Amino acid sequence: MDGKKLSIGTEDFDKLRLSDAVYIDKTSYLIELYGEHVHFNGISYVDDVLLFARPRRFGKTLTMSMIKNFFELNYADPEDKSKPKQLFHNLAISRNKAFCEKYMGQYPVISLSLKGIEGRSYEKALQKFLQKVGDLYRTYRPVFEGSDKQYKEDIKFFNEVLDLSNSTNLVLSDNDVITNVENIIITSLYKLTAMLNTEFGKRTIVIVDEYDVPLQKASVGGYYDEMIDVVRGLFEKVFKTNSYLEKGFVTGCLRISHESIFTGINNFSIYTVNDEAYNTFIGFTREETVELLNKQKLSSKEEIVMKWYNGYNFAGAKMLCPWSVLKFCESAGKSENLNELIPDNYWINTSGNDIIDICLKHPDAKDSMRLQNLLNGNSELIQASEFTSYPEINTGTDFETMMSMMLHTGYLTVIKTHPDRSLDVKIPNEEVLDSFRERIKVVFSKKNAPWFEKAEALKSALFNNDKDEVQRLINELLLNFVSVRDSSYENFYHGFLLGVLSIVTQNASEISSNKENGKGFSDLILRSGFKAVILEFKKMPSDSVPKVLLNTCSEALEQIEENKYDYNLQQDGYTQIRKFGITFYGKECVV
Repeated sequence: MDGKKLSIGTEDFDKLRLSDAVYIDKTSYLIELYGEHVHFNGISYVDDVLLFARPRRFGKTLTMSMIKNFFELNYADPEDKSKPKQLFHNLAISRNKAFCEKYMGQYPVISLSLKGIEGRSYEKALQKFLQKVGDLYRTYRPVFEGSDKQYKEDIKFFNEVLDLSNSTNLVLSDNDVITNVENIIITSLYKLTAMLNTEFGKRTIVIVDEYDVPLQKASVGGYYDEMIDVVRGLFEKVFKTNSYLEKGFVTGCLRISHESIFTGINNFSIYTVNDEAYNTFIGFTREETVELLNKQKLSSKEEIVMKWYNGYNFAGAKMLCPWSVLKFCESAGKSENLNELIPDNYWINTSGNDIIDICLKHPDAKDSMRLQNLLNGNSELIQASEFTSYPEINTGTDFETMMSMMLHTGYLTVIKTHPDRSLDVKIPNEEVLDSFRERIKVVFSKKNAPWFEKAEALKSALFNNDKDEVQRLINELLLNFVSVRDSSYENFYHGFLLGVLSIVTQNASEISSNKENGKGFSDLILRSGFKAVILEFKKMPSDSVPKVLLNTCSEALEQIEENKYDYNLQQDGYTQIRKFGITFYGKECVV
């Protein structure tokens, strides 16, 4: 690890290296990527196309940029290796002279990022896709201009891509135009590999970064089927039986199933967070993080960094999110008072909250309890699965699939793998837990209209003395409610109702919790005008029989009477006082 500067968010390897910025050296993996690493059994393993599935902000794009800069030849002078030699000087791979001599600067490289391909309609997204391909083609214009090696039909296709992608008048409303654009995109990478092979007599390395972003956006926009046809067609054309392909690298967050997108592409090798191979390739290891903190003179903050940002388990490797670690180092380095520095949640602000929101709104009580168990710091047993398609990921998805998605996108991590491939998972660290806390504040607040309306209805039912409606509404609200409190204790339910009723009270004086009244401390008291409601809670096991639950409710009411919880209210002139005994059991209650 060298470099005197800390560059946050730089995804270009050459820019990072030329600016003398800190770089966590992952270049030793190049030998394994090319199948030249000899394993303990004396065998090397060669992958033709590799897919790396990692959570966002773990450094996938920078890693792909590093690969590109190592292998890419100088198109103007293929014999000149000065640039990669400069960029990789003093890095681990430079010590393997034979490997560098054989592979450094030897191949044409195509690198296409699918990030940013989105739109309210399929036509808008397709237009952005075409623009991406056009931008890629423009980078090769100097290579092919004036070349006497290229076939006329290939040059014609090349120019058509440039013209179409550069057109300000292109309107994708006609089916024939849409079909033409789709075919151009699908063929684009394959055509480039053919043209580069013609020009240099070498096969091409192809990199596709963030392959699943257009699919995720399409699932939200309602045009998933159209978009997956294009992405699948693109992959089949360039990765399947392409004689001009040297090697392929693909990145994304999720592993979409073979049947859905990689149909017939049998040379794909997929490496996820559950695979031991390449488990430290993308992301920071604990040891790398400690070294970084030492070099930044922040070793005193190691414990808090590990608490907030450590905890990801990639098949036995303890990993940290590079974005979060580097952002913390930046904040600490700029701090005038390091001892007072409070860690922040950097990761959640880099993307939307769709996954958390879907989880929090999941309609099944058992699912809600499982999520609550995770938020309490415990683990849950899941059956890991790949995804047939993005449209599976919605509020109707079974929770098992949802938790698998949370695992692959970084909201959960594996703590144990069982022989049947089932997994014990948990929330990895304080940063992710804080992400849930922030979303909980929104989902269970005034900002969530359906939740607010139910809370208003509950308040009305309490003051109207409608116990059946109170019971129905609480059960309905409990179904989805999760918090960062421990549901094993009565105070979870106390906090639940305090939170619900607090969002429909005008000021703090209208609601009081655990306040001394009469001979004791009442659970909750709600006030409005000259009316008041006293609530006393009990908790019973989830398998309790109805008679026991009702008896416990009676005990709660007796407690209100015996301890004279209404005494202060009577003294203050409240003319109508309602009293409720509520027994909670699991995600239900009796009132």
